[in-house]
Amino acid sequence: MQGVISVKGVLFRNAKEVSVEELPNPKPERDEALIKVKYAGICGTDIHVYRGEHPTAKYPLVPGHEFVGQLVEMNTDKETDLKAGDYVLVQPIKSCGVCDLCIQGRDNVCSKLTILGVHDFGCFAEYIKVPARKVYRLPDGVDLRLAALTEPLAVAVHDVRASNLKVGQTVLVIGGGPIGVLIAMVAKLNGASKIVITEVNKYRIKFAEDLGFTVINPTEDGLLPKLLDQTDGKGFDIVYEVSGTRPGAELMTQAAKIGGTILIVGVASDKYPVDVGSIMAKELEIKGVRIHSQINFAAAIEILKSGVMNDMLVKLITHEFPLDRAEEAIKFSIEDQEHFKVLIKI
Repeated sequence: MQGVISVKGVLFRNAKEVSVEELPNPKPERDEALIKVKYAGICGTDIHVYRGEHPTAKYPLVPGHEFVGQLVEMNTDKETDLKAGDYVLVQPIKSCGVCDLCIQGRDNVCSKLTILGVHDFGCFAEYIKVPARKVYRLPDGVDLRLAALTEPLAVAVHDVRASNLKVGQTVLVIGGGPIGVLIAMVAKLNGASKIVITEVNKYRIKFAEDLGFTVINPTEDGLLPKLLDQTDGKGFDIVYEVSGTRPGAELMTQAAKIGGTILIVGVASDKYPVDVGSIMAKELEIKGVRIHSQINFAAAIEILKSGVMNDMLVKLITHEFPLDRAEEAIKFSIEDQEHFKVLIKI
């Protein structure tokens, strides 16, 4: 980090207390890497942290965990083909790597898990230090702005893989925000025969329809019959509950077919009642999913490398703000109803 005197970044001193200021230089310790951030994405988690709604966030804090950058330094004795100057991606979670869950490839639920931008300083800054073993080279030819979507894409990959979606099965996605639409995209890539999204926001409805998905507004009359008509009355093989809402929790068991699978993706703001009678009578399988495992982060990079989804993915990026206007970008993400994915250019 020679020649870098100070580091500019976004600081949440507390909930809703935001400033862009000079921060201490991040010095990579053993088995850590130093990254110069290029683009960072604003996520729902960042908004929860901003509002003070995240139960485990630790202030003061530099937020952000979706990013692409350039490798400055790799402080490790372990063999690596990465070198200074490489454009890189980082799985933004720290896990112990040795517990039973990590050994099983479930590092996303490691008991010692910490998340960049929530428990450790994140990527809304010019530089960030990260675990060296979480760093991947950006494939050649992938646009940096597009690469900033790798982390949410990895979430979708993790969720679809966890559902064991099979070619030809039907899918319902409850909630058409960025993660919901990404799940729909990955489900399509995985061979789903029919994909339906429920969403209330008019802009998001049109956005998802323009991507080729069937979208139904759940506030309109006759929601369940409309959904069941999509599957000849059987219900959906896989339901992804991404809204984190009470209506979503009620709908998921109604819309799932007998013997179907429900994935709990959305972060609920309260404890909602669930129809356990339907779970039993339909013999439904319900699974919770959290963030993404490292192997699924690597799979998201391979999808970017292939280019098979890139024409759709780039459409998700609707707005971009410079670092100096980060607070404006965060408030815009909360208040504006006609945007999809907001990036901060560092």
